[in-house]
Amino acid sequence: MQAKLLLTFDRLSEADMLAKTGAIISALSNNPNFPEPWLPQLPTLAQLSTAYDAYLNAYHAGLTGDSVKIALRNTARATLTEYIKRLAPYLEIIAENDTVKLASSGYSLRNESVHSSGNDLLLAPSNIKITHGLRKGSLNIRATPLQGAGSYEIQTTQLDLTIEINWQHQQTSLTCSHIILEGFIPTKTYWIRMRGVSRLGPGAWSDPIMMIID
Repeated sequence: MQAKLLLTFDRLSEADMLAKTGAIISALSNNPNFPEPWLPQLPTLAQLSTAYDAYLNAYHAGLTGDSVKIALRNTARATLTEYIKRLAPYLEIIAENDTVKLASSGYSLRNESVHSSGNDLLLAPSNIKITHGLRKGSLNIRATPLQGAGSYEIQTTQLDLTIEINWQHQQTSLTCSHIILEGFIPTKTYWIRMRGVSRLGPGAWSDPIMMIID
């Protein structure tokens, strides 16, 4: 059965739309499974990013309830949705029915398409230990290395950790045995998560860990 991507973006709430499309753009950035340049009739990654930024800005502007700003938000969302949907068939062709490659795009797969291809994305890192660093406002992180991981991504948030757009990229490291993060505000609470990245794309995020900065 042909592997297919799920394109039900119209059903998503504004916050979920921002989180999902942001995850797609992040997953496609420097993704070896779908290298640019893509076909000339398709939106480029730069155009996707620009459309996402326009939608994000319009979303925040529309929170005032102003009808004109809400209309602009809807227009920006429609543009981004059209770009994301137009790109999907190309990704399906390039993936050649490999569900692992398709999953690395950041899109969700249709349920009937989810079968093992013999290659698995990375599991979430385990045995994560976070301690306070020697310098004020710093943290030390280490975890058990993941086989196949070429790098590790760290994200943090002080906001609602269940909302994807609240997470901010903190650092990319080639190792997980000794990661130093700096610039945190003492006495403030942060949530931290980590994932490995392999040639197939980013793996699963670890469960968030809460830290109150010394």
